[in-house]
Amino acid sequence: MSSSDSHPSLKRYGDVRTNNLSNPLLISCHAFSTRGGKRPRVPKMKDLHSLEEVIISAYDHLDGMSRRDISAVWARIPQLMSKRQPRHQSNISKELSEEDMRYMLCKIFDNTVDAIEDCNMRELTGTILGMAKIVSILHRQSKRRGEDSSRVILREQLLNKGMRPKIELFQSFAHASMDKLDEFDARHLSNLAYAYALIRYVPKFDDGSDLFDRIAIKAVAKTSDFSPQHFSNIIWSYATVNKPNAILFEEIGDKIVALTNLEDFKPQSLSNTVWGYAKIDASHPKLFEHLANHIINHGSLDGLKPQELSNIVWAYSTAGINHSKLFEKVANHIVDSDSLHRFAPQACSNIVWAYATADIRHEKLFEKVASHIVGLDRVVRFEPQALSNIVWAYATAGISHQALFEKMANALLGKMDQFAYPQDFSNTVWAYAKAGASNPKLFDKMADQFVALDNFHRFNPQALSNTVWAYATAQVPHSKLFEKVAEAAIQCKDKLTSQHIANLLWAYATMGTTDKQLFSSFVPAAAKLIDTCSNQDLANIAWSCTVANVDTPTLFNDAFINECVEKKDGFQNAALFQLYQWHLWQKKEKSHAGLPQELVDSCYDAFISKDPTVSKLQGDVVAHLSSIGLDPKEEILMGSGYRIDALVQVNGKSIGVEVDGPSHFIGKGRSPMGSTILKRRQVPSIDGVELVSVPYWEWNELLGKDKAKRQEYLRGLLGLSKRLHFDFDLLLIEISLSLYIDLDPQEQVLRDRGYRIDAIVGINRKITGVKVDGPYHFIGRSKSPLAGTILRRKQVPSIDCIELVSVGMDKLGKTQTEQQEYLRKRLVLK
Repeated sequence: MSSSDSHPSLKRYGDVRTNNLSNPLLISCHAFSTRGGKRPRVPKMKDLHSLEEVIISAYDHLDGMSRRDISAVWARIPQLMSKRQPRHQSNISKELSEEDMRYMLCKIFDNTVDAIEDCNMRELTGTILGMAKIVSILHRQSKRRGEDSSRVILREQLLNKGMRPKIELFQSFAHASMDKLDEFDARHLSNLAYAYALIRYVPKFDDGSDLFDRIAIKAVAKTSDFSPQHFSNIIWSYATVNKPNAILFEEIGDKIVALTNLEDFKPQSLSNTVWGYAKIDASHPKLFEHLANHIINHGSLDGLKPQELSNIVWAYSTAGINHSKLFEKVANHIVDSDSLHRFAPQACSNIVWAYATADIRHEKLFEKVASHIVGLDRVVRFEPQALSNIVWAYATAGISHQALFEKMANALLGKMDQFAYPQDFSNTVWAYAKAGASNPKLFDKMADQFVALDNFHRFNPQALSNTVWAYATAQVPHSKLFEKVAEAAIQCKDKLTSQHIANLLWAYATMGTTDKQLFSSFVPAAAKLIDTCSNQDLANIAWSCTVANVDTPTLFNDAFINECVEKKDGFQNAALFQLYQWHLWQKKEKSHAGLPQELVDSCYDAFISKDPTVSKLQGDVVAHLSSIGLDPKEEILMGSGYRIDALVQVNGKSIGVEVDGPSHFIGKGRSPMGSTILKRRQVPSIDGVELVSVPYWEWNELLGKDKAKRQEYLRGLLGLSKRLHFDFDLLLIEISLSLYIDLDPQEQVLRDRGYRIDAIVGINRKITGVKVDGPYHFIGRSKSPLAGTILRRKQVPSIDCIELVSVGMDKLGKTQTEQQEYLRKRLVLK
């Protein structure tokens, strides 16, 4: 070892007190020790059955113990820590104080550390592996109240306050091992790697290399000496600490493939081997094929534990090797099992995840696992990632299981603060949306939890797009979540794929978000990736920008149209439907070049292909339209291709009546879906027909009232109010406008797009429309405007390009001065 590899100094624990022992039991033991007397025979550690016996015996014989004996002490301690202690040892435990236990353990520990460089390879690996196993046990069990003093002291010796292994200790052991690494055989090389993998620590050296680099160099030269257990241990170790070593893994893989008899591979060795190659992404198809054939031809799988079965199918799925016979055999074995009570939560999760990822839809297997989970009293042992992977697997496999999704949702609601990975969050909401198992309570709580995070940058592009796609598909609005995702997506827009962009835009458009700045932010990236778009990506991007009304010639140009034409045979009906709406937007609304006629015809056929259905709500509204003297025509196919629920003639003008049920709005709210927004814009723009909406909640509020109220509602919506009343109102306004503020209003002007404005005035060279809002423009006696009133207020400024000012007759005032003041304020006049 070079001088630069000098060992760090270690604290000597035995110096904390004098050599005087206070406990009578220890004094008695000390009287028969090797110190000052005849050297007694050192007992074999395997013959001792409690921690106290091992510690007292080791302390008693410390001066006469060899390095091999000390190594055996550290090997025996973790074995006993994993077992229930014998009852007859309770008296010894009671007589030993924590202070005396600390003194003895510290003496043993100091003796071990001081002489570590005198150990041979067997003694070194035995000591290091024993301590590593103790660390693993202590870390797994965590600190508990009332635990025995030996565990408390072992924590102090081997772990820091953060429950991590003491680096300086294990680094010194690594240095000591390097001095003798040339002497290590296959077994001890694999055990050394295994020890450090147990504590998840990779010691580094001054020359830039690390312990695993040096072990690999030695191991490659000795693979012929490796047993199946050695292969398994070293592969598991490198995978666990994420240390890929292509040369080592290739060499080991070749050696295993060359074996004609794999009977010496125990089930755990088989499992760990394929798991390690998959975990570290070490490709070796021949190895996977060789081991799969062995498992298939081996007969019964009864010898494999649940964890080993799950690791095997997880490994093949992760490695992208779909060995159908292997998957079939494992699935049938699990299905034929009497019970899955021995399957841990992680095993259940890994199994269904593996089959879903491998695209193997074994319905009996999925049903068996689902029934097992649903039948559990509690699922508190399931980690959030396991819960997420389970619902993801069922959604991906297209297997619906309502009871399972409900149980998983209840468990997830109690584990919100335990989600550590953004991917688990996006996978979960994606799965519920994909499976059609919308759970607004779960979605809301998950969104609240993650909006509060300040590390949204950890969400990769796929997680971002999947998240908003899920909320849009499930129709669960959450404005803060959508805002935060938009900010994060814009920051990483150069890393987005065409599918990410398409899903993001589709989600925002579907939820009625038409922020032009947001959509424009993704246009350059989308334009660069247009040749990588799938058919659905092309349709989603086109439709989303159509809804948002974001005209982008740099994106929707000849290249885009050519891409659509080249892929024309791959478009599904839903995508053709979307493209047709884009074509209407480009051709009719923007006067740009649209799609070629052949593709337009296909799109049009898809657009009108759905057979019209008349809901009970629509039938009721149409009946009341007839009752007020109108002659409504139902399900009218317009020139644009849109169907109107009902078309009526009012004062010589065609008005379309849309009866908007819950499907036209987001979730249980009152915000229109993107598709509804688009229809409300395109029909008046292209077909020249004014559209008015009858939202289901407004009509439902009138159902308990008499027929006259519903008729009154429709008259107000269609502008069929009593003329005498409004003539007076308009006259009053005309007098006020002309006499008191020197304007010359034009009454009842029909605009280009079909809307009538009560009065038009010119103010500062700008045209302003004045609309008199009487009682029929509001819901009942409230001040909440009807949907038709809201629509008029939005569409007139947008389509006719004039400002629209509403005048409430209840606020006009009684005197001319009050009227003049009110109108000046409404029209912003000095």
